[in-house]
Amino acid sequence: MENKHVKKERSNKVYIPLILIIALVLGGIIYWYIDYSKYIKTDDAHLDADIVGVSPKILGRVKQLFVDEGDSVKPGELIAVLDSTDLVAQRNQAIAGKQLAEASVLQAQAKYQSDLQNNKVLEITLSRMKEDFDRAKSQFEGSVITKEQYDHARKALETAQAQLEAAHSQANVSKSQIQSALASVESAQAQINTISTQLNNTRLLSPCTGVVGKRWLMAGDIAQPGQSIFSLVNGGKLWVSIFLEETNLEKLKIGQPVLFTVDTYSDATFTGKIFIIGTNTASQFSLIPASNASGNFTKVTQRVQLKISIDGMRDGKKLSDYHLISGMSAIVKIIR
Repeated sequence: MENKHVKKERSNKVYIPLILIIALVLGGIIYWYIDYSKYIKTDDAHLDADIVGVSPKILGRVKQLFVDEGDSVKPGELIAVLDSTDLVAQRNQAIAGKQLAEASVLQAQAKYQSDLQNNKVLEITLSRMKEDFDRAKSQFEGSVITKEQYDHARKALETAQAQLEAAHSQANVSKSQIQSALASVESAQAQINTISTQLNNTRLLSPCTGVVGKRWLMAGDIAQPGQSIFSLVNGGKLWVSIFLEETNLEKLKIGQPVLFTVDTYSDATFTGKIFIIGTNTASQFSLIPASNASGNFTKVTQRVQLKISIDGMRDGKKLSDYHLISGMSAIVKIIR
């Protein structure tokens, strides 16, 4: 009897761990099945945000930087200045040219007014010469005056006509000089406006609220047009960006609830919703997109980008208590 009892105890010692192992395996399978059937899960996810590059429109040397990496900025805040010495000199030169052109306008206008006055005098003189010539012609025909006196009257009339025509031509020249001087004033003003715009472009302002994520240049460096000096991260507008396999997209829709955790705060569960489902696979914008025209290819499951909002916390904690930044890794569960 003792041998049977001992054998029974030994059998229990063998079967109990085996039963526990089987129970754990079954429990794991059941948990996995429930988790699989209830969620679409992926760890190919990270926090994302709008990143804005602040770059100059013109070539220039960086004179001064007013912010550094990690500093917060507001829209319209001055964050950098380019050297404007050459542009200031060019603007002063353009202003001097405009003043000279304005002086030329006044001079040409005064000359034009003088020519108009001279024309009036010559018109009166011509009118008198015509009367004298008409009278001399009548007297010559009546043999009252000699032919020499008649010729003098005719030449005086011709001289007055020539002087008036010359005066008209001179007035037209003066008018053209006024127009030319006015055009010079407009050209100088346009040059001043262009240089003033370039001077404004030497002041780089923050286009949005954000945090300086990266400083690319230092004071003294030459900045090319379009070359980023700062990269601003709009931390006030974060979302979760995931790349989900195309085979899991069948039942997804905008507004579908999502749970996710980030590696930094693994004990906190965040809530959100799908607000963008990509219109193309990630490979479409790769450096060398796949081309299957030959028919000789290896089929690879494609991934589509989804964007998920960050709405709050699952356990009632405050979202503001967590410092979420762009680039953090996340694990996402989309509720089916």
